[in-house]
Amino acid sequence: IFKSLHQVEISHCDAKHIRGLVVSKPTLATMSVRFSATSMKEVLVPEASEFDEWEPEGANLEGPVTAIIPTWQVLTTLDLSHNSISEIDESVKLIPKIEFLDLSHNGVLVVDNLQHLSNLIHLDLSYNRLSSLQGVHTKLGNIKTLNLAGNLLESLSGLHKLYSLVNLDLSDNRIQQMEEVRSIGSLPCLEHVALLNNPLSIIPDYRTKVLAQFGERASEVCLDNTVTTEKELDTVEVLKAIQKAKEVKSKLSNSDKKVGEDSRLSAASCVRPSSSPPTMAPTSASLPQPILSNQGTLGDE
Repeated sequence: IFKSLHQVEISHCDAKHIRGLVVSKPTLATMSVRFSATSMKEVLVPEASEFDEWEPEGANLEGPVTAIIPTWQVLTTLDLSHNSISEIDESVKLIPKIEFLDLSHNGVLVVDNLQHLSNLIHLDLSYNRLSSLQGVHTKLGNIKTLNLAGNLLESLSGLHKLYSLVNLDLSDNRIQQMEEVRSIGSLPCLEHVALLNNPLSIIPDYRTKVLAQFGERASEVCLDNTVTTEKELDTVEVLKAIQKAKEVKSKLSNSDKKVGEDSRLSAASCVRPSSSPPTMAPTSASLPQPILSNQGTLGDE
């Protein structure tokens, strides 16, 4: 029935009971399955439940497998939002052409297995249960748009190497420290950032302090969907100057401390106590005296 299907939308239907979709693998380009699944495997590889080990068609086989599963050859857009998915499992190996992946409003705990999706440029993981982004750059090398709103994030340390990233939504998280923004401040392509409804968004001068983390690129960044004003850029320049002055003062202070420590060490080495008592100069009383014979002095002879 579905041999020439290009797009399909399924909602409020138990994924375990969906039949016939796999026949459309050669033609299906867009698929949406919402309010229906408890795992990605249920949708992408329903036949996996019949086999202990399987690999996608065309993979380099390194161990014993019981099945070779055909890939979704032209699927570029997949919407699995509003489901009960808790992990990004290895079934993503079957969608190598995916460019747009929506996993929002699920229960995903860890960003995993996405290194298999080299064509992925748009990823929506908003409103999941992510608490760490450690090592995420090794799985999202070519990503351009990343939505992480509504998670449990306190640190942004895993984002500092996403050099292709253009759009980033971090609103509704638990980010408190302005230092965390430095992790994304050096990303060369970043243009749109959202940080609203984080603890740091209520600090005084929040916008200018965030923009200052982007250095010379502050004018190119749109924060919270609001274009940066000239007044804000002027304030950013002042903040940058203050920060630079603090860094210079800190370097000088550290240098002075080092010089002081070196001086104390040098002085200490010059007054080291000797391990043996000092040698006293001999007195005349202690010098050896000439031995006189009982015949008198030599001059008398």
